[in-house]
Amino acid sequence: MNVVELNAQHWETRDDFYDALLSKLGAPDWHGRSIAALIDSMIVGDINEVKLPTRVIVTGLDRAGGTAFDEIVSAFAALARYGALFQVISGQASLEIAEKV
Repeated sequence: MNVVELNAQHWETRDDFYDALLSKLGAPDWHGRSIAALIDSMIVGDINEVKLPTRVIVTGLDRAGGTAFDEIVSAFAALARYGALFQVISGQASLEIAEKV
């Protein structure tokens, strides 16, 4: 299981979320900054350097700005619709994507 750890305590915007996540995933420069693009690369495609299975853990969620928080929750919930496991507990979000979802 590949583990990607992120700290959201200083994130204010949705771009802060995408900058951090895409960098840690080893996404190509042309990767889109949207939920649909995350679904394509994390569920459908095989374009990121970090391969499945993957667990993404975001700490500091209770200190993230509202826009960043909303994008994290929306993105993780959308990925969960495709079989990923998503959880938010006490300022931390986690997402787990199995090898085959």
